[in-house]
Amino acid sequence: MLEATVQQMLRSRAGAIEAPAGTGKTEQIALVAASVPGRWLILTHTVAGVDAIRRRLAKYSIPTEKAQVETLSAWAHRWARAFPKGSGLATDWSASSQEWDAVMVAATALIGSGAVQSILNASYNGVLVDEYQDCTVAHHGLVRALSHHLPCYVFGDPLQAIFGFRPLANWHTDTLAVFPHAGVLDTPQRWIRAGNAALGAWLVGQRTNFQAGVFDFRGAPTSLTWQACTPRLAAQQLAGSCSIRLHDGEALAIIHSSVDEVRRADLAKATGATTVEPIGSKTECNFYESLRTGSGIERVNAVLDLLGTAYIGVEVSSKRKRVESLLANPHRLRKPATPAELALSTVAQSDSLINVLDAVRCVENENGVKMVRPELMYSVKSALQLCAENPTLQLDDAAFQVASTRREKGRILRNRSVGSTLLLKGLEFDHVVITPDACQNHHHWYVALTRGTKSVRVLAPSVSFNI
Repeated sequence: MLEATVQQMLRSRAGAIEAPAGTGKTEQIALVAASVPGRWLILTHTVAGVDAIRRRLAKYSIPTEKAQVETLSAWAHRWARAFPKGSGLATDWSASSQEWDAVMVAATALIGSGAVQSILNASYNGVLVDEYQDCTVAHHGLVRALSHHLPCYVFGDPLQAIFGFRPLANWHTDTLAVFPHAGVLDTPQRWIRAGNAALGAWLVGQRTNFQAGVFDFRGAPTSLTWQACTPRLAAQQLAGSCSIRLHDGEALAIIHSSVDEVRRADLAKATGATTVEPIGSKTECNFYESLRTGSGIERVNAVLDLLGTAYIGVEVSSKRKRVESLLANPHRLRKPATPAELALSTVAQSDSLINVLDAVRCVENENGVKMVRPELMYSVKSALQLCAENPTLQLDDAAFQVASTRREKGRILRNRSVGSTLLLKGLEFDHVVITPDACQNHHHWYVALTRGTKSVRVLAPSVSFNI
């Protein structure tokens, strides 16, 4: 049922709910759409967020005509493009430019002009905006413009603002000035469902300390443990402290460095896990750049470097030496070349992306080779496949198409994952291990601590600290 604070907010035309992690925010958004007459526009920031809301609407069998769920960017782009004269959006604007502020400004101008007021009123009875703590000034301007025409309610938690969008709308001086504070959700639904209400209550009760950057794990419930650990340990040194015995159907997340995806991959290798990857990762972009600019053995090295970080058992050094020998003296090899070595040698002999894809597939099919970075390799192989099927398609354009598809599909997580706060925000796991290198500030610490429902293990130099 709707929380009393939400019911009270709905009696006015605008309001804001502060929603700590795991307190049923998505549930409340779905219930508003279900119980309040009319059709609601529900906006959030990511495709994963859209998917989470749609799944919650489906859980309650809420008809699709009751709610339209979109990302802020997608909705703004659709309206700005539909009314180019009113919005002023350049006709040649492309999503690949990543200039989304221009879209926000254009959509805000359109909505603010009043030119589409009758269409808005005919389309929606109100607006709900999720994850408002991540709204930029441009996002806030658009939602504020919408609030002049429709009842508008926002949900967010300033303690979870970790994405670093700039310039960020200030929750207290910007958001609450337009959307009056209606209350705080304080029931730890996530942990109650998991049978661990004590941990949820402790996390809710510690929010004032967390907001001040004060973390003290003495007196925490037994499901939250601390273990002394120094930062910057090698993956093999850290792996033992990250070991958790899982029961059938349980999932573990190891939260590690937000800035170094190779270190996350190394820890995944050491713990038998797979990585959660950003879309358009540094590794992926660097690989494409190496293919564009390299030739001969440089292209082979680019492929081997990629495979070395994405798989276990590739034996990069020996393959590199074998391919160099195969290219220099193909008839002098005592041991016949393997299919993978032959495929890699063809990468050096032409700029064909089909050869690159063949080499990747040959190596990953070898005995003893195990994938550690499945999302990365899905992106790379899909982009190469698109280029193979469409010879005129540029690799960058293929990568952009694949990235768009990944955003729409969402993540498929294995039972043991290594990620970062930025990659795991919005997700929940049975068990969580937080490494000493995982959190940059108190916002990241709060997000990390609230991912685990059954147990949380903190690896840190001290049991209490200020950050």
